[in-house]
Amino acid sequence: MTHVLLATEAGLLRLDGSCSTVDVDFEGIEVVSVAALGDEVAAAVSGGGVWLRTGGSWRELGLRDATVWTVALAGADEVYAGVEPAALWRLGGRGPQELSGLAAVAGHDDWHSPWGPADLSTIVVDGDRLVVGVEIGGVAVSHDRGATWEARNGGLFDDVHVVLADGPLLYATTGMGCFVSLDEGWRWSWASDGIDRGYTLGLAWTDDAAVVGAASGPPSLWGAGGPEAAIYRSSSRGREPRWERVFDAFGGAVERNCLQARDALVVAGTTYGELLISRDAGRTFSVGRSDLPAVNAVALAG
Repeated sequence: MTHVLLATEAGLLRLDGSCSTVDVDFEGIEVVSVAALGDEVAAAVSGGGVWLRTGGSWRELGLRDATVWTVALAGADEVYAGVEPAALWRLGGRGPQELSGLAAVAGHDDWHSPWGPADLSTIVVDGDRLVVGVEIGGVAVSHDRGATWEARNGGLFDDVHVVLADGPLLYATTGMGCFVSLDEGWRWSWASDGIDRGYTLGLAWTDDAAVVGAASGPPSLWGAGGPEAAIYRSSSRGREPRWERVFDAFGGAVERNCLQARDALVVAGTTYGELLISRDAGRTFSVGRSDLPAVNAVALAG
């Protein structure tokens, strides 16, 4: 059975297929990110570091004093964590190791964010290949497990929120819409045709399409009406997707780590504590829960 894991302001929730809460870890503590792979689950706890659960027990991996934005699993007891100021760490059996080669990437000294230091907001783990996105700094790619890096930002708006990779095909959400690259990021094209909200955040792939969450702007610009968010589905998973708005009957925003898909199941969590569910690969959605704490990240386990 597939379970939905929700990293929220009040703990890590595990929900069953009927959207009922069956378990809570780190109860009463903000969990900022979660990732699942096989029987492993990684979670980042606000002010409490990164944790790994294999089977039924949790153990702390480190970074207790870091500001962690996102975690990703490589399997075999290996976790990656993106932090602020923007840097990438590998955690696991050998202890915390910063992949300091990222600091040598072209443009690194110009990385920043509206509030000061940049954050490393998204991580793709694909064997020896790592792809990261930085807000604000763009995309960087490594083919040697993080020893050396290349910036891949030609044509890309560098306020990057999420990156997905399928071979050389990359999709990215940014503060100026979605972008697509067919050559692993050397050249990017704006690909937001049909998305009528410019600030794109959460992003996931179904078998044959992409699904994206977008809002009217960053949180600092949300007015009395909130983020005015919506979910869109692409016409294809390729070079020039045409997007269709499929759901907007919810109040919160689907933030960068809050949209996940597996086969026909698509789940999204919102800043207003809503859980949005699709069982037809993102063609239609419904509100499965509206009584949750604010959701920071979503993962699918099992």
